[in-house]
Amino acid sequence: MQVCKTFAKIAKKKFSNTITYFVVFFVLLIAFSFQADSTSDKQFRVSSVDMCIIDQDESTASKALCDYLTSIHNRITLDSYDRETLQDNLYYQQIDYVLTIPSGFEGNLKSGDFKDLVESSKRGDSASGYFVDRQIDAFLNSIAAYLSSGFTLDDAIRGTNHSLESVPSVDGVHFADTAKSEDSLMYYFFQYFPYIALMMLLCGLSPVLMEFHKENLSARIRCSALADTRIAAQIGLSCFVYVVILWLAFIVIAACLAGPAQLFSTSGLLGLLNSFVYILIAASIALLLGAFSIDFNIVNMIANILGLGMSFLSGIFVPQSMLGEKVLMIGRFLPAYWNVRIVNMLAPYADDVLSMRTYWMCIGIQLLFFLVLFTMYLVVEHRRAR
Repeated sequence: MQVCKTFAKIAKKKFSNTITYFVVFFVLLIAFSFQADSTSDKQFRVSSVDMCIIDQDESTASKALCDYLTSIHNRITLDSYDRETLQDNLYYQQIDYVLTIPSGFEGNLKSGDFKDLVESSKRGDSASGYFVDRQIDAFLNSIAAYLSSGFTLDDAIRGTNHSLESVPSVDGVHFADTAKSEDSLMYYFFQYFPYIALMMLLCGLSPVLMEFHKENLSARIRCSALADTRIAAQIGLSCFVYVVILWLAFIVIAACLAGPAQLFSTSGLLGLLNSFVYILIAASIALLLGAFSIDFNIVNMIANILGLGMSFLSGIFVPQSMLGEKVLMIGRFLPAYWNVRIVNMLAPYADDVLSMRTYWMCIGIQLLFFLVLFTMYLVVEHRRAR
């Protein structure tokens, strides 16, 4: 294991490159922790609104959604539900929100097809309408989570009603202090993890690998009795251990800040698997970059271009919901996009409904990115050896 020992010595010398980003990430999480405990604690609580519900499906699932919303809001019945009547009532503030549940709602919910599951209209100046959207998303997210876990629809509805019945009813929109949200803190951890992980490995792991390609060290290793395959295997093993140690260090930080109970919940474990797959992608990019003998300043420049570019295009720094369609189209060709797509589904106020089919699709796409990048690294190394 002489190669592994050499790897450890070089990694120790280059550790300052890694610890810098590690500290930055830790400080960011601490800052978000204080923010969640102070100014961001003061958030809107939704009022009871006058809403119109058009149930075209009339199924068990649609009636459950209607009952849930009716228990919170005032359901208004109109003489007519044509488009002009609804628009007039919205304009003259007779109603605040219109929800249409189309035919096939229950079937789509069971099959995991959440595209255009429901349709809604609200006044442009209605802050309450935004939170009604979030309540509907929360209800559907919970139903989807139960169904994906193997529960029947009736059990899913019963469990969802039980989990949401503790939400207090309010009769006005106001600011109120709330408790610190561990959910939000865990979301921040997974949201910014792709950027930090990529920067740490490009600036920490790539320079270590470049040392092995320097003529002096490379010649000394090849003069030993070790075969090339064993040398490559020991370097690969060292890289894997290096990556796993970094990932576990991140997990320890997340457990300390968000709490073990939250981190190792169902959504937390899904997020952890997502982060592990992505750190493998980041490691494969670092391996590919480390296969070239280039100056560290160039490595740092490439790391910043990749890290910042991928973060802005994939929705790490700017939410995907705020990005234009052309930007998202470009982002789909980047592995971080699919990582963030999962994070968005696991967020406390998720724009995307949690679907295990979508989750595993995103994981699979990330694994394909890993295989392609790792194969490219092997090809480069093979040509270098020749």
